[in-house]
Amino acid sequence: MRELLAPAQLALTIIILIWDIVLAGRMAQNRQAPRLFQAICGLAALLVLPGLLLTLATSTVITGRAVVAMDWMWPVVLALFAVQAVYALARRMVNPLWGLPIAAYNVLIALVGFVRYMIGHGHAFVEPLAALLAAQSLAMVFVGGTSSVLATPFYLNMPMVSPAFPALRPLTGSFRLVMSLIALLWILVITVLGFPRAIVQLRNYEAHRHDQLRERPDADFAIGLKILPDLASPPPPPAIRSDSALLDTMDVDAIEVVVLPGASRTAIDSLARTLDPARRDSALLVVALGYRGKLVPELEKAPLDETQRLATLRLVVDRLRPDIVLPAEDPYGSGERALGALPPEEWEAYLSRAAHVVKSIDRNIRIGVAASAYTRNDSVLYAWAIAPKSPIDIAGFSLFPSPYVGGGIQADTRTADRWMNSLRPRKEHWVFATGGYPLAYGERSQEEAVWEVMAWATDRPIIKGLIVYEAGDYGQSRGLRAPNGRLRPAAAAVMRAMRGLRESAR
Repeated sequence: MRELLAPAQLALTIIILIWDIVLAGRMAQNRQAPRLFQAICGLAALLVLPGLLLTLATSTVITGRAVVAMDWMWPVVLALFAVQAVYALARRMVNPLWGLPIAAYNVLIALVGFVRYMIGHGHAFVEPLAALLAAQSLAMVFVGGTSSVLATPFYLNMPMVSPAFPALRPLTGSFRLVMSLIALLWILVITVLGFPRAIVQLRNYEAHRHDQLRERPDADFAIGLKILPDLASPPPPPAIRSDSALLDTMDVDAIEVVVLPGASRTAIDSLARTLDPARRDSALLVVALGYRGKLVPELEKAPLDETQRLATLRLVVDRLRPDIVLPAEDPYGSGERALGALPPEEWEAYLSRAAHVVKSIDRNIRIGVAASAYTRNDSVLYAWAIAPKSPIDIAGFSLFPSPYVGGGIQADTRTADRWMNSLRPRKEHWVFATGGYPLAYGERSQEEAVWEVMAWATDRPIIKGLIVYEAGDYGQSRGLRAPNGRLRPAAAAVMRAMRGLRESAR
């Protein structure tokens, strides 16, 4: 039942969008209404769909540069709906039963939209406003049923037009009542449930702002960067240009790419040509096999198609010759969202067959697997991976802020510490993915989350590397580069960490 919440939220967004366009258009043609009110309704009906499309287009590096000059439109649309609802309520043009909740809801999300727009352009805010943005993001997690909605642009609060004329039929009145109840529910979830938790989360980030990285004199710790969108076809030229420039600027020790099962030979050949300059600079290459449906969840879980995944893995190993291969990216993170919660034994069997495929082509390639949910299934898979007879060469972790444990990463790092202390692994470990959500909690929180994990990882001698997710926003807002081309503060933090580690090694 929980997996239906996210698709239901998307369906509700579409319903509200249609309602806004139809109802605002009708009110704009109502000659009995004031001219100013007609103009506001007409603009709202005209701009809501283009504004929505533009906010989706400006969420990715691939298209963001082309339309970034128009990213102000969505905050303007939100403000138009807020003005329309307040005007209708103040002039008593709407039944207060549904007019008041809709007006309060529109004002609230207009303020959130303004804060998100300003943060997207590099402006920092005082705690109450930053917490309001975080509260709205947490509310979306509660309603959507999954933390993956934190990064995707498809989950947003649609404004609601205020119906400033009497309901002609009982069904129409009932629908308006439902809309007002939905608006009231969002207000309560954001302000009552989300806001206090958001304050705790933001302060939790700040508590680790001054964590110190542990020196690694043996130069045995690599910091890497995940680049490009998850690939099933050749990488888009804007992504290549953007990420290649960032790699030149940052000079990372490792690069990670995610390839989707079923990727064509043409796509992998194109990827190989893209990665050639970095490989010549002796950067380690990590390749993970990902999953489809990460941006918009599927209604039904896909099966684990081992035949397709192993065929793609052969192409990847044969053409790219990576240093480390993850046959399954986060089995109990993104893997569980795409495929469902498979038993550990099924993952173990698949990973064993994948390791056999890889080693039959190149025995020097190392096989890795990451824990990400820190549940019992993850614990069982981790214990199997670190066993001496396991085909896994590197065990690891994925560490992202969680809305379910106070917003911090400490619960996951404590669990990882407990596993390592109790099982005493001898195999090398990596943090295969870490990052933050700059448009959910603010850009400072992204910087502090990445820094916290780097400090934790460098303090564990068994951990030999860390991958930051990711170079840019590719449908998921967690990149070091914003869609408008601006580097976020987390990029400077990563470069500062690499300089410090290299100086300690020298």
